[in-house]
Amino acid sequence: MNQIPEPEKILVILTGGTICSAVNAQGKRFSDAKHIRIIDAFHKGGSPWCEKVHFSVQMPLDILSENMTVRSWNILLEEFRSHVDWNAYKGIIVLHGTDTLAFTASLLSVVLAGAPIPVMLVSSQLPLHMEGTNGHANFRAAVELIMGGIAPNVYAVYRNSDGRIYVHYGAHLFQCRNYSDDFESRTAMTVEDPENAVLTGKAFQTNTMYIRHFQELSPCVLNIQPYVGLCYDAFSLDGIHAVVHGTFHSESVCVERKEGEGAYSSHSLLSLLDRCRNAGIPVFLAPCGRLAYQYESTGDALANGASCISGTTFEMAYVKTLVGCALGFRGEKLDEFVSSAVNWEDARG
Repeated sequence: MNQIPEPEKILVILTGGTICSAVNAQGKRFSDAKHIRIIDAFHKGGSPWCEKVHFSVQMPLDILSENMTVRSWNILLEEFRSHVDWNAYKGIIVLHGTDTLAFTASLLSVVLAGAPIPVMLVSSQLPLHMEGTNGHANFRAAVELIMGGIAPNVYAVYRNSDGRIYVHYGAHLFQCRNYSDDFESRTAMTVEDPENAVLTGKAFQTNTMYIRHFQELSPCVLNIQPYVGLCYDAFSLDGIHAVVHGTFHSESVCVERKEGEGAYSSHSLLSLLDRCRNAGIPVFLAPCGRLAYQYESTGDALANGASCISGTTFEMAYVKTLVGCALGFRGEKLDEFVSSAVNWEDARG
């Protein structure tokens, strides 16, 4: 008598977000992960895998993702560190809100590098009960990619407004722009077959699993985006171990100097570099590549102590610096860590 094979197991980790949300009497969305019905919908949705997979569910968080903090990240990481049996599952799906998806995707790409199974981040642009939601399609595609044997890595699976489902390496995902429901990355892959999503992907090229080498993250990295009128005197450096500073489109920064003089105002990055140098705090410019040296402004910042992080996203630069500090790296070791490749490769131009 032939035995019926045991179904494969997928772990679903709930963190909240629109994909886990409900609407209250005032019409406001709130996270309600404990009442989510996405798994029931999958079993009724006609996927070729709907009867061949068993889901285990854990809920470490139930928040809208705009409320994500370093403390919340630590709760999520502890779930992976202490409550995940990597040998028990074919893959892991993390349900997460869209607002901070790229930051969490970057974080998991760093700390889970070397995981033996794929980890999928799945979001939705609308609550699951609303017409036009893409959450069910994103979840189904993630399940099918796992069951189809996609290589171990961290991915984000998301259907854009063009109707296509894209698979992004988490390490390369950009934040969704304002007034847009679409996600982009430098390595987006398209799922062409809506009946059964299959992609090979590329596996981790490391077995590091940094999550095993630190206990928790600390909010010790100051993350600054440039804008006209930015005044560096507004920033306190108390408790700060590193600064990640974004750049303008041309990978440039403001180093305003008074005409004919060497002095500069508090609107110049040079003033922050002076403060950080005196406090022993490194300042990283990201993204900042070879072309940045063409500009006198960026060259001035680099000559005065700033360091470049090239070939990666701003989100990843921040997260890698945060993880590097948690690992206890300082000085050249921190610089080497934040500049190293992520996962199978960085998107270096």
